[in-house]
Amino acid sequence: MGLDLARTFLIENEWYWRINEAATSLTVSAALRDFVSPLLKMLKQGEARATDAGFDLVLGETITPIALAQNASDKIALNQLVGDINRAFTIAKLGRAFALLVPRRYELRGALLTEEELAALGGNSVLLIPSSRPSWRSMPVPAI
Repeated sequence: MGLDLARTFLIENEWYWRINEAATSLTVSAALRDFVSPLLKMLKQGEARATDAGFDLVLGETITPIALAQNASDKIALNQLVGDINRAFTIAKLGRAFALLVPRRYELRGALLTEEELAALGGNSVLLIPSSRPSWRSMPVPAI
């Protein structure tokens, strides 16, 4: 699949390293600033309202509470965040999906895809999150 970079947004390179080096730095403000706000801008709709544990994602008439993973590596926390955003997209019946991609070495991008495009990327090394990689499924998730 050819990746149209016009349908992606660049994410600060530091996040690439945080994900791959097991950092635990994801905060609500960082999630909103670096991932959610650019995504909503690209989507041209929606709002995110910060809460104590995360944020409420408002898409049309639907409000989906999203809590950030606690005491988890950024890889796990971001995988959960992307999954929760995609759940909110499904509830709102948008027919879209959010993914984190690595189209070039060490370059991290957020992408707004159709559900079919996301499914087609399964197994492609450009898709970082959501991951279906067996090694990610076997990672222990700390008790919350």
